[in-house]
Amino acid sequence: MENELITDLLGQIVLGLLLVVPLWKIHGKAGKNPALALFVFIPYLGLLIVSLVLAFSRWPATEYQNNAAQQEG
Repeated sequence: MENELITDLLGQIVLGLLLVVPLWKIHGKAGKNPALALFVFIPYLGLLIVSLVLAFSRWPATEYQNNAAQQEG
């Protein structure tokens, strides 16, 4: 039982370390605080939180496209 807990915890840490750098860069390019990528270290909910923030936030590229479309027509 205790061995499984340690294995799960180590798995979460390794997964977090693999994901934090790319997520840090994605948040920066999305115009968000890159430190939001650190939520990935919260077991089970962290990746969901990070994904939802990225999915439901406005991205600078889409805002630029919207502004350009409004100026054209």
